[in-house]
Amino acid sequence: MKNSVKTNSVEKVVKAKKVLTQDQKDAIAKKRALNPQFANVQSAKRRTEKDAYKTDAVLCLLEVKRTATLNNVNVSSYENIAYQHECKKAINFMLKDEANKNKFLPLLSEAVRTYKNSFVVYYFEQLIQKVVKLKIDKNFDFETSLNYIITDKKVNA
Repeated sequence: MKNSVKTNSVEKVVKAKKVLTQDQKDAIAKKRALNPQFANVQSAKRRTEKDAYKTDAVLCLLEVKRTATLNNVNVSSYENIAYQHECKKAINFMLKDEANKNKFLPLLSEAVRTYKNSFVVYYFEQLIQKVVKLKIDKNFDFETSLNYIITDKKVNA
């Protein structure tokens, strides 16, 4: 038996990459902008909404109220239902009119925990929960509850 090694030298053909001119690039970008993909549009919309939530306390509170009506979570006990109604009442009261907004939004913004100086809907849910719990347990009104949370936050900081 012969041990022979067969060697083939294959030359790779490298095609020159077609270089686009700036005018061609601009035309492609314009065409893409006029007919964006659905996913890109939705992503931009979500990003805009997410950025709005980071800076607007009212939007966060409205989102808390909206998500409190979810039907896919088991909250069938009487205490949970009553508690949810109290939380919704608290949000409605705080956002009822301009006088209440002007009174409570600065307190809410100061009392709520932030993440990298931005609002988070979850932290507003926790804040409303604390406010309602203080109202039920200690018979505080909303303003007293928020001031209590703010002072507690400063003491623990």
